[in-house]
This record gives sequence, C-alpha cells and structure tokens, in this order.
Amino acid sequence: MTIIEVRNLKKIYANDFVSTKALDDVSFDVQEGEFIAIIGSSGSGKSTLMHILGLLDRPTSGTYNLEGKNVFKMSGDELARVRNKKMGFVFQSFNLLARTSIFDNVKLPLVYGGLSSEKEEEMVEKALESVGLKGKTNNFPNQLSGGEQQRAAIARALVNHPAVIFADEPTGNLDSVSGQKVLEILQKLNDEGHTIILVTHEKYTSEMAQRIIQMKDGKVVSDEKVLDRKLAKNGLIK
Repeated sequence: MTIIEVRNLKKIYANDFVSTKALDDVSFDVQEGEFIAIIGSSGSGKSTLMHILGLLDRPTSGTYNLEGKNVFKMSGDELARVRNKKMGFVFQSFNLLARTSIFDNVKLPLVYGGLSSEKEEEMVEKALESVGLKGKTNNFPNQLSGGEQQRAAIARALVNHPAVIFADEPTGNLDSVSGQKVLEILQKLNDEGHTIILVTHEKYTSEMAQRIIQMKDGKVVSDEKVLDRKLAKNGLIK
C-alpha cells in the first residue's frame, strides 16, 4: 500500500528580492512498512522536505497525498489531528519537557485522545518497554543519558501507533554506542511493520535503512534500494 505520494514539490523562500529554491520538483512514493533514509549535505533540502512531509510546513507548489488523501486540502484542525494521530516525530535535540517525568513526556500525544487513564498507562508502559526503558517512568530527562533520552523520545513518537515515524538526525547528539542503540530500535520497529523516514547527513547511518533517497540542491539525485544493508547489533532489545 502506498502511504505517501508526493509529486512535483517545490519550496521557494523569498527574502529581500532574492529567491532560493529549497525544493525543486521532488517526486516519490513511500510504501507502508518501508524504512527510508533521506540523505544530503547541509542545504540539500532534506530538512525542508521532512518538515513538509511532517505537515510542519507547506510547499510553494506540488501535491502530497497521505493514505490517499490530499493533505493540502485539509483545514488547520484536520492537519493537527493528522499530525497527532498519524505521525510520530523524533528530533536530534530530543525535545523532552525538562520538568516532566518520562511517563508524562511519552503520554503527551495521548492527552486529547479521550482514553481512560488505565489505557493511557498501558500504552505508555508498552512504548517504554519496546525501547528498553521499562522502570524509568518516574525519572526526569536530566536523570537519563543522552541515548536514554532519545529512546524516550522514540517511545513518545510511537505511543499513538502512528502511520509514519519521522526521525530527523536522531543520532546527531549521541556518541557512537548510544547512536547505534537508537538505530537498532528503529530497525526493530521497522521489522514490526512501522514505516520510518530518517533524515541524516551520514552515509553510514543511511545504510541502516532499506532505501536511500539522496538530495542535492533541492533535487532528488538518486533513489535506490540498499543492497548491503547494515544491521545495528548491540543487543539492546532482547
């Protein structure tokens, strides 16, 4: 099933009579259950593309269908519901609330879901267990390592069972061991059927995915399956 379909996306930023093309005629599909890495150097357009796919920005022109529906025809309230119900986000800087427990950080996407407290607790506990953080529910972010904080962010991203998980440079602030653990979790989630779109500038990280879309100067310059996929093997999830 095609979960994402983008056609001829363009994004132009205009400032002081100077126009910059951040995206230039970008088209591709994403199938349900794929693990895709979008790779490119700074200024290639990969972050702009991620923001548009995550409904955090709009293109200048082009179409974007999510599960067969044109998202650019949705109202602001509809877009907010889609972001909350259909999408999970993992950022380089974790974006955890510092004075809030890990349990309540992970629970945030469920706040307006109308679920019982028992169901919310069940979903949060399951999400934390899936990333190896069982027993850390009452900790605060500053009581966890950087790698553990990112794993908590991944738990928050998946707690609502989203259609797509977006990971924007998720290992950028981590040491190599913690980063590999995070990638192992993403691969495990993909093996369980989650669709994952990873943005990275690192070739090694991109090779953890099943498919690599390479960008340069706002264009897709290659879109290929990973023939020799690397597997993270740190034994985090047993």
